[in-house]
Amino acid sequence: MSTTASPYALERRDLRTILTGGVSLGMVTIVAVVIFALVSRSISGRSEVIFQSLMVLVGGALAMFLPANAIRPRSVDGIGWTALTGFLGAVVFAVADIAILRPISLYSWTWDAIGGGSGWWYIPVWWMGATFLAWMGGLVYASRARATTDVNVSALGLQAAGLAVVIFGVLAATGLAPFHAAVAALAFGISAIIQVPVAALLNRR
Repeated sequence: MSTTASPYALERRDLRTILTGGVSLGMVTIVAVVIFALVSRSISGRSEVIFQSLMVLVGGALAMFLPANAIRPRSVDGIGWTALTGFLGAVVFAVADIAILRPISLYSWTWDAIGGGSGWWYIPVWWMGATFLAWMGGLVYASRARATTDVNVSALGLQAAGLAVVIFGVLAATGLAPFHAAVAALAFGISAIIQVPVAALLNRR
């Protein structure tokens, strides 16, 4: 009698993988935010919006699928560990942000003005956003893993970013939303949600 390994055995849920995945995502986030802030100081207008939007799309794709690539979720528990990895990445960034980035005045005064002089307004939002994206990435990955054990996370990231570009273009072209990097972030969030049922439908073909 032959036996086959359970697909759930392919998941990587050990503490080392989760911590390493979270720290890696946090470091990528720190680098991306520093580049975003520094380059935005030297450009303006449409060029600034295009650059910031591209950074948002690339960063969103990484935040969505780097945790999934680390955990390789196949089950509900695996998806949960993937979301935790995304949250840990946000915590790593938050520590660096509080200890280093804010003290060196990386951000403009407008950043603090939004929160009435405090940066704590965006840190919980960052935690929730990172966890949400990693959760969506885990759902998409697990759905694709039902059809193949060799999931191409790069292709999944490109799909999410490509769909976000289409949504962003529609919102800006129709005047429903302004041509702004924040709208690109909104478009990526919508894309992340849409990609979950799309991945499930593709598996039925």
